[in-house]
Formats: sequence, structure tokens, C-alpha cells
Amino acid sequence: MILRWVSYLPLTILYGVSTGLYFIIFFLVRYRYQVVLENLQNAFPDKDSAAIEAIMKQFYRNFCDFIIEALKSITISATELDKRVTIKDPEVIERYFKNGQSVLVLTSHQFNWEWMLLASSSKLSAPLNPIYKRLNNSYFNQLMLSTRSRFGSKPIEMQDTLAQIVNRRKSVNAFGLIADQTPLIDADKYWSTFLNQDTAFYIGSERIAHLTKYPVVFVGMTKIKRGYYEIQYQELANPPYDKSEHYVLDMYITKAEKLIQERPAEWLWSHRRWKYKKPFYTD
Repeated sequence: MILRWVSYLPLTILYGVSTGLYFIIFFLVRYRYQVVLENLQNAFPDKDSAAIEAIMKQFYRNFCDFIIEALKSITISATELDKRVTIKDPEVIERYFKNGQSVLVLTSHQFNWEWMLLASSSKLSAPLNPIYKRLNNSYFNQLMLSTRSRFGSKPIEMQDTLAQIVNRRKSVNAFGLIADQTPLIDADKYWSTFLNQDTAFYIGSERIAHLTKYPVVFVGMTKIKRGYYEIQYQELANPPYDKSEHYVLDMYITKAEKLIQERPAEWLWSHRRWKYKKPFYTD
């Protein structure tokens, strides 16, 4: 209840809170400072310490803005969201919807993915339904679901993905996945080079594409200025797919990496993306 009331505050006030939060978590608490530093150093070995420091500071500012904007998502109106988030070339994905074709959408932890979901669900002619992992805290899990559902989206718990896609096959939908998450160490995975490091990826997105034969679209988000973003949909892959190859994931990795390299301070460096090393022998 308290979070809902706070979210009614104007963004001008909330961004002031974000600025204060930045000084606390960067200069005082040093929240995951070592994780962010090591991630950036490994991803950009050619950058000197001054460049890394500059990216870090801007990342933490963006991270604090993301927290505030995620809070604002609880009550933000469609009108305000429309002013703050622009979809560039919506016809890239809309042409599929007009032909009665559902789509698989892959994205990354590029700020602000929560507004990306809400704006896409509000503006596109078919809902963007995110596939999510249930949060351990029941209150925050329910808050996340109610917030993400505000503009017609119907989130799908990860374990129910295929069943829900089958149930919704008679309607046109976009199914969304943040595909740069770290798979569990004992899960099936695909190893590739990503940001100059051996990196494991969930293969679920590729399996969904193969099973459904849906076209795959990459969605990137860029921060224009504080509180304003641009979404761009790009075609990634179309069926038929060769199950002996990892074309879908390879294309996704290329797109995600390019966006991160172009706008490094807008990716979530504080998560422990490289939790374990690639084994000496892999299939």
C-alpha cells in the first residue's frame, strides 16, 4: 500500500529521490561495487580505469532511475507513458499481428525494461506477455504481476510457458523473454562468447521458436534523456529453423552485445551474470 501511494508522486519529485539514492548506494553503501567493476573490466578490457569509472557512475545513476521508474510503473497513466516512451518503426512487429501471426520477442536487461513492457502492451495492437520467474516474496510477486498486467499483458510463469502458449494459440500475442539471464548450473545451456567472456545462455527461447515456428523479434531500448526512452523492434529470425544450429541465439547475442557496447551504462551490470566458468569439456 505504501509503495502504491509513493508511486503517485510526480516524477520530478521521484527523480530527486533517485539522485539522493545514487549518492547513498554509490558513495556510501557501495552496492555491489566489486561485481560491477569486475563485470565492466572483463567486458571492456580495452578501456582504461577512467573510462570504466565513468561508465560505473552513469550506470548507478541509471540504476537508481530504474528503481524509481519501476515504482512509478504501479500507477503511471497510459498518457504519461506515451509521452515518455516512443516506439520506433512499430510496423516491424505490427505487420505480423495484422497477418494474425504471434511473435516471440527477445530482449535484454537494458534500462528500462519495465517501461518497455508497459509501453509495448499499451501501444501495440497485440499484448506483450512476459515470461517471468516467480519471486520468493509473495507480496512483491503479486505486485509485479498486477503492475505488468496493467495494459493488457498477461504474464506467464516460466514453468507454464509452453502450456500457456498452446492455450493462447487462437489469439494473436507477443511472448517476451529477457534472454540474457544466467541459467542454473545444472540446466541445459548454450555457451557462446558474449562481452569478451565465455557466457552461458538459456536455450528455452530457441526451443520455443522451434516448437511454435513463430518469427523472432529483438527489442532494444535506449535512454534518450532522464525519464524518456525509445524502443526499437528488429527482425531477428524467421522459420523454418534448423534445429541442428543455434541461429536464433547467435543472432540474439549479436544484437544484445551490440546494444550494450554502444550504450554500456544502460545495462544491468550489478547482476552476477558470470556466476560460473565454462567447463573444460562441453557438448
